Amino acid sequence: MTNDEAVDVTRIYSISGLLPAGTSLLKQRPFRSPHYTISNAGLVGGGALPHPGEISLSHRGVLFLDELPQFGPGTLEALRQPLEDKVVTISEQMAPPHIRLTSSSWVQ
Repeated sequence: MTNDEAVDVTRIYSISGLLPAGTSLLKQRPFRSPHYTISNAGLVGGGALPHPGEISLSHRGVLFLDELPQFGPGTLEALRQPLEDKVVTISEQMAPPHIRLTSSSWVQ
């Protein structure tokens, strides 16, 4: 990850309160794997106290959706718009998500 990319990721984790103590710059790309019961706000961000969601937390990294068919249609629809528009909007603040989306599904 370049220094500029590391600064981008570090800013998001700092705002989220997820920056490990004593860490000034995150140097590894994020890998996020939310549970299929995640809410729309948890995935996209927002809520009563606006916060970055899993899409933003996986910025410059990987968002892995294990067991994709288990995710609700509303959750997948909430994911579609930021990926198509390449922007996440939370309370009129816009940020471009640069992520690699991967998923899996178990078939019998």
